[in-house]
Amino acid sequence: MSIFVEVGREKLSLAEKLVLAVLEDNPKGTLNSNRILSRIPREARLTTDLVYKALLRLTQMGKAEQPSKGQFREKHPALQILGVIEFVRSGDGFVTPENAGPDSYDIHVPSEWLNRALPGDTVEVDVLGRGNRPMGRVVRVVSRGQRRYTGNLDVFEGNGYLITDKAPFKADIKIDGKVDSDLDGMKAVVEVFDFPEKKQNPVGRLVEVLGKPGTNDAEMHAIVAEFGFAVSFPADVEKEAESYSEQIPAAVLKERRDFRNIPTCTIDPVDAKDFDDAISYRKLDNGLIELGVHIADVSHFVSEGSRLDQEALRRGTSVYMADRTIPMLPEKLSNNLCSLRPNEDRLAFSAVFVMDENGEVKERWFGKTVIHSIRRFSYEEAQERIKTGEGDWAKELGELNTLAEKFQHKRFKSGAISFETDEIRFKLDNQGKPLEVLVKKRFEAHKLIEEFMLLANREVAHYIKTLQKPELPYIYRTHDAPPTERLIEFSRFCKLFGYRIDISTEANLRASMNKLLKEIVGKPEEDVLQQMALRSMAKAVYTSQKSMHFGLAFDFYTHFTSPIRRYPDLIAHRLLQHYLHSRKEVISADNIEDMAKHSSNMEQKAAEAERASTKYKMAEYLETLVGQYFEAVVSGLTEWGIFAEIIENHCEGMIRLSDIKGDRYEYFESERKVMGRRTRKTYALGDIITIRVKNANPLSRQIDFQLSDW
Repeated sequence: MSIFVEVGREKLSLAEKLVLAVLEDNPKGTLNSNRILSRIPREARLTTDLVYKALLRLTQMGKAEQPSKGQFREKHPALQILGVIEFVRSGDGFVTPENAGPDSYDIHVPSEWLNRALPGDTVEVDVLGRGNRPMGRVVRVVSRGQRRYTGNLDVFEGNGYLITDKAPFKADIKIDGKVDSDLDGMKAVVEVFDFPEKKQNPVGRLVEVLGKPGTNDAEMHAIVAEFGFAVSFPADVEKEAESYSEQIPAAVLKERRDFRNIPTCTIDPVDAKDFDDAISYRKLDNGLIELGVHIADVSHFVSEGSRLDQEALRRGTSVYMADRTIPMLPEKLSNNLCSLRPNEDRLAFSAVFVMDENGEVKERWFGKTVIHSIRRFSYEEAQERIKTGEGDWAKELGELNTLAEKFQHKRFKSGAISFETDEIRFKLDNQGKPLEVLVKKRFEAHKLIEEFMLLANREVAHYIKTLQKPELPYIYRTHDAPPTERLIEFSRFCKLFGYRIDISTEANLRASMNKLLKEIVGKPEEDVLQQMALRSMAKAVYTSQKSMHFGLAFDFYTHFTSPIRRYPDLIAHRLLQHYLHSRKEVISADNIEDMAKHSSNMEQKAAEAERASTKYKMAEYLETLVGQYFEAVVSGLTEWGIFAEIIENHCEGMIRLSDIKGDRYEYFESERKVMGRRTRKTYALGDIITIRVKNANPLSRQIDFQLSDW
């Protein structure tokens, strides 16, 4: 029997094969011949000398390398990937490869191999391992990602460092120049501009001092900055916004269709400050209905390429925090000139539909208008009119609601999926401290406005898509069909609760998904299954390429209805206005795609900032309730803990498995449960448990629970 085995074109002796196997098992460090010998079974009858010779032979063959005398490690083939690196609490990094497919894995980069990379950087990585847990080493930083970081200042004798809030990397940021000692301990924002070779700390400049840690404004502003947004606007942007007059020039009015004499109203949250949309409604002499969806004409004020435009594009979206809104546009525009406030003439971009009582659209018109809203309703006020049939606009709102219900029925009949997730809000005192956690109620009035906005978005997209061939470049909102592997996982998950999801065809999937969402209403597992259903879906994004929206069951869809707070809607307005007068391309699909990707990215960051602010307020609220007991539902399971959501207020915290006394608990992923080794007691998703609030730390946004039965 030959003692050689084939490895590529090379033949390895048994000694070389065994030594190589030991090196492959030790990807993070180096080994000498004695340590390698200690890891080889005695039955192989190798000596230190044979191991050393095998190492030299492997080095000659290019399968091992000797970075220092007597120390060896495996030498990997030159497999390199590009990707974005993010950090975990340990200080290690994980790189998501560019164009990663569903079967690809993140590359684990130990902290000692980061090579001065920072969170969000695009890096080139040498891949050192294979399989489900590949390991890599950063070769170079291709481009910097996040540059601004928040944290607390540590100042001594004029030298300052920023201790970052979430410790995304182990090194603190050295601040360039002298720092006033009075700033020691203050919350601040620092922008990194260098990370010198052979230095342990990146270098940054002090951008903004936010205030004393723990104060509401300082912490909220820190969250905003953490995700790449700014609270204030550059001076030249504010100056440009302030330059616009409150008066609408007569020449501008002449160019627009006049809707000021047609009954028009807005319906918004009671505390809303900007009003993107208004509805006009009237019966025509021929018995048909004219419905006008009027959207703030932001494009009139924000010219393409202006400083206002550049800043709006950079932000991409408004950010809705737990206690405030960080607008995309300065207040002069967002809350005043662009806002469709009642009893004032306002410029709009309108989608006007003539339809019958069944909601069948007979005619559609798009164009610039001037409107005059005669009533501003809160959702609660509009709902009262719909419910009682009494008060101003009661008849109109009742008829509009009937029309909206018909549109909704058509959508669901076409396969739209009915997600109804709870949203929470906080009742705050004058200092921003949460006094109560409330669940936002969704009324028929919400659905009324929602349906008419969906109508406008769909019809605008359909108009552009069918305008001419080849299609003119435009920006769309797309929502792809769910990935098959996620559907399979979700189907298995539902079986654990006794529900069946049929994924054999798209039609069956839509029907069984809606059936599930109806059946779980009011049940303990409702929130868990709702969240898992949402996670099984693809993400909705902006694009120039594709317009199908799976969740809404629309072939064509865009975002046209909120240009005060979403930059893609502003792009949609500009392009539609151009195409109404010309069939020529005004901007390339590639340029639109770049803006679409940036907008999708900023939308994701805004959502993360909103969640972070909510977690902060939840922790702040529960900080006053440490030691109290609540009923909760198991909302998540991991190998280190059980996540539970308090039923009363939707606050979520974690029960660490190591804190559960009386047994050693383990997580069984395939069965989605945690079980005690000795007692066999289990905790599964959807279980109702009683918890005690153990700890709540707003600064780290962490909430810890204990089980009450130990």
